[in-house]
Amino acid sequence: MNSRDELSALIAHAFPALAAANHQNMKWKKFFYRQLCLREEILICKSPTCADCCDQAKCFGPEVPEEGSSAMS
Repeated sequence: MNSRDELSALIAHAFPALAAANHQNMKWKKFFYRQLCLREEILICKSPTCADCCDQAKCFGPEVPEEGSSAMS
């Protein structure tokens, strides 16, 4: 995968219900982690809604690799 758009297209094709669940277009790695935590009833978010969260830029928006990490992190 070269981009988030390609990954989103692949997931939408292979797993349409999963793609539909990510209706806010959260970054996939964050989305999967959040789904696992919700399933186990582990509260990981600082705010009740994403719009109010100070970490919103970490979960949404363009992919920006952290310094010293690969693009696949």
